[in-house]
Amino acid sequence: MIKSRIRDDNNTKGPMKKISQIPWTNRFLILFSVLFVSACNNPAPSDADPLEKFAGAHTRVVWVQEQGTGADTYGFGENFKLMGYDSRDGKKERALLDTTQNFYKPIITPDGKKVVVSSRSRHEIYLVDFKKGKKKTLGKGVAVDVWQDPVTQKTWVYALAGDGPENKYFTTRPLIRFPINKPKKSEPVWNKTHLSWSNFDMSRDGKFAGGLFPWPHAGILLFEQDTWKQYGKGCWTALSPDNSAILWVFDGLHRNLNFVNPFTAQFWTTNINKAEGVNGFEVYHPRWSNHVRYLTMTGPYVEGDGGNKITAGGQKVEIYLGRFSPDLRKVEEWFQVTRNDRADFYPDVWIANGSESNFLTAETKVLPAAEENIDLEWPGNREQLVFLWKDVMAENKVSDKSLVGFNQFRVTPKQRARFNRYLEMDLNRSGFEASLPQGKVPALLQKKNGMGLELLYTPDATGKKDKGYVLRLQNTENDDFLRLVQEGTGLQLEILSAKKTVGTITIADALQAARPEHLFITVQEKQLALYANGRLLKNVSIAQNPIVSIQDLNILVGNIQESGLNGALSHIAVYAGVSTEFDITRKAQLVTGDLEARKEVETIHFSGELVEVSAIPAPNSLGAYSRALVVNRFRVADVSKGVYTEKDILVAQWAVLDRTVLSETKEFSVGRKFELKVEKFDDHPELEGERLMMDMFDPDLEMYYQVGS
Repeated sequence: MIKSRIRDDNNTKGPMKKISQIPWTNRFLILFSVLFVSACNNPAPSDADPLEKFAGAHTRVVWVQEQGTGADTYGFGENFKLMGYDSRDGKKERALLDTTQNFYKPIITPDGKKVVVSSRSRHEIYLVDFKKGKKKTLGKGVAVDVWQDPVTQKTWVYALAGDGPENKYFTTRPLIRFPINKPKKSEPVWNKTHLSWSNFDMSRDGKFAGGLFPWPHAGILLFEQDTWKQYGKGCWTALSPDNSAILWVFDGLHRNLNFVNPFTAQFWTTNINKAEGVNGFEVYHPRWSNHVRYLTMTGPYVEGDGGNKITAGGQKVEIYLGRFSPDLRKVEEWFQVTRNDRADFYPDVWIANGSESNFLTAETKVLPAAEENIDLEWPGNREQLVFLWKDVMAENKVSDKSLVGFNQFRVTPKQRARFNRYLEMDLNRSGFEASLPQGKVPALLQKKNGMGLELLYTPDATGKKDKGYVLRLQNTENDDFLRLVQEGTGLQLEILSAKKTVGTITIADALQAARPEHLFITVQEKQLALYANGRLLKNVSIAQNPIVSIQDLNILVGNIQESGLNGALSHIAVYAGVSTEFDITRKAQLVTGDLEARKEVETIHFSGELVEVSAIPAPNSLGAYSRALVVNRFRVADVSKGVYTEKDILVAQWAVLDRTVLSETKEFSVGRKFELKVEKFDDHPELEGERLMMDMFDPDLEMYYQVGS
């Protein structure tokens, strides 16, 4: 509520002169003083701090800065400073406190004057004055949000309380709240599920909260109904700071925000890793500011091996502030807040007019109960399915009510192809075969006058020499209908009819090594389109409708005939009919949300000598098996990466693939020197049920699996 500043002369205490009674020299001084004070409090746009120019109002940012190598992305250690940036004090980036300790997830209070920050290691909550740097302890727990009641104006701190250890997903319970000025008067809020520390946001009216219940299950808490509803999977949820209850879920690719409007059941995806300075690499710690149009995040993450570089952090990680379009479907512009040689994590942003912002409308609604029916498992709507293969452990089947009747689909690895620890097809410069129900699929595609093809592809490398087939649909042998080809970092999509190319899409710089890409291809009458991660990349006109010429359809993954790509594929599906942009976006969200739950494991690099071998089986001795591993013992000479303290190590190595003894088994002889990359055998569920030959017994040694050399 804004109180009137107009004074009534009849109610004024003490004498008050009229302006006309004041000498003109004094009047000039009064006017100058008023203008001077006004200019100080509201600097002209041309003189404003660049952060304030970008946000359009007084802005404050807080974050924690790692003082070492920058690898403590999740804030476990004691080597952090609490940092701040005020667009009005002229100090730019600065430490709010001189102390270096464990600081975690700072939150600016609704009035912008103070910061609530926690110690993850001590389970303590502190209140810090942004301007003066005074700090006091509020009590035990980890703060997850600070909310001001719009009716009483009372400010509440929401926290996950107690000294109990967090579980392996960084979650705990119960959720409590207490008045910020009376921290001992806490009250319970939610205890039905665990919640994630880094992901909890109250709506402005206090009726909803967004979070993980726990990770990776993202949803909205409905306080009036004392329940929560799930809307997706992933990490780093955020609820809009107004009353619209719009929820985002950060995808497992660490590049996109998957949005849902629970009132309209609309889903969409917004990319957030294209800021100048981030350049398409991974980002993290995405967080809504107190203004609907502004978000913050950290990046780029470029250190370490593999596709998920978040855990490696790095001193190149900076704080960015982005401005959404009014419909939240893109980030219009980015501003780089920090520029330093330290890793900056867990930012929060307060903008002076943020509490007045709204998404399109400020109207408060009731969340519809019908949202309980949202399909949360890939592939979502199954009505158009004619083929699906999620991974080697999935059922990969459609029911007798499907377009093709009951079918359980399988893929067959050829040559050196196998499966990886994510249960995907691992091409290993070879490929896989899969057959669709004979005779049925072409007729269905022609009847429905359209086709959709979905897949998740992770290239192993994207150098100039990395060229080859990712996937092909064949009409008959040596007669391709569709080709998806990797060329370094680029993708090329071709549609053929009668062995002639009738449509082509080429996308340069579409791929990064070890980074998954959700791809969706549509062929509808004379249109060919390619989507990536739920967003249209390109569509082109086709000279003729190629679907009418399809006689049969088989799927080839990778290249069986000659040496092909290194890469992995999963979540392959073929649909008959027209796929809408809504369907494609939702399927992408279901796939990429699950990626967040992929387990990271330790890889050990060692050099050593082979000291004991197991016999190589003859392929015809394997019976129904077409693949076999043998276990060999190595004497460890040096460990260059990872931790291994035993003198010897047992390693399972492939000896037979596709009923062929591998050529490298000739080197499995005592005394040979090797340099190997290995991971624990138990961290590879895809090996369950594979034939394993072991001519030695040592119960004191854990078995490992060779993943590289």
